[in-house]
Amino acid sequence: MARTDACASVTMLGTRVIYPAAASEQALRFSNPDEHPNLVQVWLDDGRAGSDHASASSFLVLPPVFRMEPHSGQVVRLSYVGAPLPADRESLFFLNFLQVPALKAASVDDNQLVLTVRSRMKLFYRPPGLDNEADPARAPEALSFSVDASADAASVVAHNASGYHLVIQQAVLMLGGKNQELARATVIAPFQQLRWPLAYRPADLSAVRLQLRILNDVGVEVVRDYPLR
Repeated sequence: MARTDACASVTMLGTRVIYPAAASEQALRFSNPDEHPNLVQVWLDDGRAGSDHASASSFLVLPPVFRMEPHSGQVVRLSYVGAPLPADRESLFFLNFLQVPALKAASVDDNQLVLTVRSRMKLFYRPPGLDNEADPARAPEALSFSVDASADAASVVAHNASGYHLVIQQAVLMLGGKNQELARATVIAPFQQLRWPLAYRPADLSAVRLQLRILNDVGVEVVRDYPLR
């Protein structure tokens, strides 16, 4: 009789990684609460298709592959060793870790479905210039929004005037009881403009507010309202 094993319990402390450029390394802490060992592989990419190996050379990960015993922890040390990055804004990378559950020797010949599980989270490389600025919690204050409309289409233009990436869980246009979701699970990069299509153009912008759910440095959701211009 076939047996199905599917495990995905190795976790890393935190929901994102903030890597200060002035730091020589960053410690990543993993835990395995399982009753069995797991093999874990860690690497980075920059979000572009096929960039896994190209971006990995920018970071030194020690150890890149390790075995985690049941109910154990592991510290992985991450160092940036690549070319200099922009000094006026964060650079975004993605940290990946792949978990492969161990198989018991006695069950190797059994019919099994073993799933490898890949987890992925954002890594923000923060240059010294931003470390010395005001608290990054104030970065949402640098967001502004306007409406760009033509005869047959309209959109909200979002502009980030800060050097920080702003992670938007949800953006909702609110007009009385008539709400319109504009975006979900998106990132507005430093000094970037994004366009969010509107299903309708409000006649009176003064009566409209844009509500954003933004994730801060520790992964906590912060709700902010913005006017439209």
